[in-house]
This record gives sequence, C-alpha cells and structure tokens, in this order.
Amino acid sequence: MRTTRLREKIKKFLNERGQANTTEILEHVNSTMRHGTTPQQLGNVLSKDKDIRKIATTKRGGALSGRYEICVWTLREDERNPGLQR
Repeated sequence: MRTTRLREKIKKFLNERGQANTTEILEHVNSTMRHGTTPQQLGNVLSKDKDIRKIATTKRGGALSGRYEICVWTLREDERNPGLQR
C-alpha cells in the first residue's frame, strides 16, 4: 500500500493528541516526513481509513478566502491505545 507510512504517522499523532483538525495533521506530517503529503492525499487517507473517524467540523476564517469549515479527526475507540508507539 502506498500510504502505509503516512497512515502510521497520522495514527501515532492522533493517539498522542486525541484529536486534531486537518490542517494540524497536514502541518505535522509535512514537518516530520521527508517528502510530506498534499492536502488532497491527506483528505483521502483520513476519509477512507477505517481506524480514523471525523468527529466534528469547525469554522475557520481566512483574510482573503472568507470563512470555511475544516474537519476534526480522532482515532476510533478500539484503535486508541498506548501500545501504538512505533
């Protein structure tokens, strides 16, 4: 699978933080992985992975783009465990 390392990195980050929005996850992945990812690929991984679920949306305001919604993600309860550290 092409996104295995990306999925592991996201799950580890969410296990440590509990929940995070898409922008926070993107910034973490791009700052800790050599090649990073695109927002489109990240959104696809987050929405298709069975271990990650969307819990809410928050409104965000940009100076030029107005207001928009951004998703908040967390691990499913059965995936949240301290033994996930790699």
